[in-house]
Amino acid sequence: MSYYAHATDPVTFGIFFVLYYVTIPVVVLMWFWKYYHYIRKGKYHIKQLALLILLAFVITSFSGFKILDQYLYIYSPVDEKITCYSSSCILSSPLITEYNFVREDFENAGVPSVGFMRIYRIYDVGISQSLLSPKKLNHVVITRPLIFIPVTEVHVYSVSEDRRIISKDKFYLIWPKSPGKLLTEKFDFKFSVMIVSGGA
Repeated sequence: MSYYAHATDPVTFGIFFVLYYVTIPVVVLMWFWKYYHYIRKGKYHIKQLALLILLAFVITSFSGFKILDQYLYIYSPVDEKITCYSSSCILSSPLITEYNFVREDFENAGVPSVGFMRIYRIYDVGISQSLLSPKKLNHVVITRPLIFIPVTEVHVYSVSEDRRIISKDKFYLIWPKSPGKLLTEKFDFKFSVMIVSGGA
């Protein structure tokens, strides 16, 4: 079951989808086109290329983070999108306190210390991709773009029915990996984005 009210709109998803996949190659092509005559003479303008690539990495990292946000939010029963910038914010967030998770469990498992982060409660039932049998998602997920490289860090806390952490995993969305494919592989559960006209 996904949460229809959390569906995104085609414009928002499309913008971040395009930015995620094309920003880096477009920037390299722009550099090559602009400095083509200099490059032929052996003057490569590496400083300009480095600045352009840094900008492309920032855009790509944030776009990947936003695409992950669209996927994860659809499978979250929590209406509010919770943004944090520190571990203390995560540990005192409504998702931890109002859902009666044990704060010490997260402290012992470890949470990201600083950065632009989103925290999600993922709860759903579907079909395992590998076993083709019923599977339940019961997790808390924290995502954090690494900004200056085209990578988003994903922390996954598996929780029991009594809301205690039973395991923790960490993986990375590295460009140009498909965000949806990565989530499907890591959770062994088909992740798909829901797009409706007008969004939610």
